[in-house]
Amino acid sequence: MTTAFSLKRILPAVLGISFVGVAHAAVPVIDLGVASGYSGFFYGNVSNVADVEGKLAVGGNLTTSGFSIGYRVPNGTAGPAVVIGGNAALGDGTIYGPAPAGVDTNASIGPVTEYTKNWNGYGVYGGSNTSKSYLTLNKQANAIDFGAAKTQLTQLSSTLNSQSAHGAVVIDGSGMHLTGDGVSDVQVFDVNTRDLKNLVLSNVKSNATVIINVTGTGAVNFTGGQDGELEALRGHVLYNLNDATTVNVGTFVYGSVLANAANLIGTGHLEGNIIAQSMTGKVEIGYEPFSGRLPTSPVPEPESWAMLLAGLGVAGWMARRRAR
Repeated sequence: MTTAFSLKRILPAVLGISFVGVAHAAVPVIDLGVASGYSGFFYGNVSNVADVEGKLAVGGNLTTSGFSIGYRVPNGTAGPAVVIGGNAALGDGTIYGPAPAGVDTNASIGPVTEYTKNWNGYGVYGGSNTSKSYLTLNKQANAIDFGAAKTQLTQLSSTLNSQSAHGAVVIDGSGMHLTGDGVSDVQVFDVNTRDLKNLVLSNVKSNATVIINVTGTGAVNFTGGQDGELEALRGHVLYNLNDATTVNVGTFVYGSVLANAANLIGTGHLEGNIIAQSMTGKVEIGYEPFSGRLPTSPVPEPESWAMLLAGLGVAGWMARRRAR
């Protein structure tokens, strides 16, 4: 038996054993970092807050009145319901604490009213405080490193934007139809228009992650309705608006939005996380934490590399023995 023939028989077996480990390597979870704990996460100033059902983080100044913040935060959640890096100027409104024990605050979509709210929530601020005296706001500088968060999430947005799309996008008179392949654990769509009107999602695997990359600068507008599988998959849907400068929510949107450079406006409802530069509208922000997974090639696990190297060592030893 020749050396070349020996290697032809040995290497496929060695590589086959190694790549079994590689094939089963877990796809890493999308890491929203510190922003994952907040329904609304903004690097700059925020005004005109109406309803944030989860926690709210503002890197700049927060100026608003007539607000409701944090009443769907689950029982046992620690920390403030509101983090303000700059000045706090809050008029009439309520900062809630975590829900009572035994209450599933994510059992339904949108406002939940069938349980007694915890009125004892609080916030922290880093600058000055001219808010209503009955609100509990404590001085705490640098509670969140918003600069570091923006750096991380901007890189994440760029990474997601570079993923290859394998879902079909068709726009006709009835709206925008996003059709998956029915088998992928991660379904990626590329949308080349900033007008997201009457979205319909279909043929996506149950519990799959849906990444919708929207290209182009300027305003991205959510209008019309949303149908198909968007409601069922809302916790796994992420709109990645890599270049948007404005996000206008004018309807009920299912899913989270990553728009690091944008200002949020509108009067609609967003059932998911929103990460943006600022907010000047009265968008209702629901409590639906994003729980999708990152589309990337599996990385070989340490034991896979070990098997591969050991196998190649055996192959080399046998080749030298044959040569002698």
